[in-house]
Amino acid sequence: MSLAETPPHNGVVYRNQASQRVLAVLLAFAGHASPRGVSDLARELGMSKNMVHRALGALTDEGYVTRDATGALYQLGPRLLALPARGNIETDIVTLARPALEQLHRLTGESVYLSIIVGRNRVTVDDIEARGSRVLRTQRGQPVPLHCTKMSRVLLAHLRDEDVTAYLAAAAPLARPQRFPDPQSETAQGVWEDIAAIRSVPCVLWRNPHLASAAYAIFPIRDNAGRAHAILTVGGPRERFDLPQIETLLARIRAILGPLEREARLFPAPPASVDS
Repeated sequence: MSLAETPPHNGVVYRNQASQRVLAVLLAFAGHASPRGVSDLARELGMSKNMVHRALGALTDEGYVTRDATGALYQLGPRLLALPARGNIETDIVTLARPALEQLHRLTGESVYLSIIVGRNRVTVDDIEARGSRVLRTQRGQPVPLHCTKMSRVLLAHLRDEDVTAYLAAAAPLARPQRFPDPQSETAQGVWEDIAAIRSVPCVLWRNPHLASAAYAIFPIRDNAGRAHAILTVGGPRERFDLPQIETLLARIRAILGPLEREARLFPAPPASVDS
């Protein structure tokens, strides 16, 4: 049974899931100039045709989508097309990402973090921590330089090359404030090599070799130009959340992140200001 078809436990959960399905269907039209059909949407979103049809009905009633000239397909409706082509869009990535954090925590039982760039640092702005003594903890609001730690470098890797160059110049000499060594953070060449590796994969699966007990899955949440609004990280002790366990969950994790990733592409990530 897919996540989209998980039976509700109560009315609140049902309403939340129904709203998420409607939003997911609407976001599936982003970047598609041609009309779309129920079967096409169902395959892409992993929903049943009945679920997609109900979501399209709700969107059609409100004018967000409309049937095309043939009556068989759907396209964006007058309510959206009437919006100004340009404007200031202020979107709270923390609010957008919160449902994904909650779903990932329920799926894995492990700690989940949302981190953004603030100046020249990575800062965790939202998190859900696992329970018990053997859990990973982070200090919300604690700045970590963008060249230090794998999580930080995933954010750095999704800046433009000129922004990375500006950051490395401003951060020189590259310092590692934590007591654990991190060879990739010690030289500009090491940072660039790690950036190349990060950019070559859709997400980063990583073991912390120094704590010797932690494994992570790190997902960039990008805009349409490929710049990161944020990263979302799931981490846990390797005795129960090592890379093989993470890999078995990847398809379900990607399904959870799909609506957030589609919505994040609809507006630009904040401009980088890493050289000051």
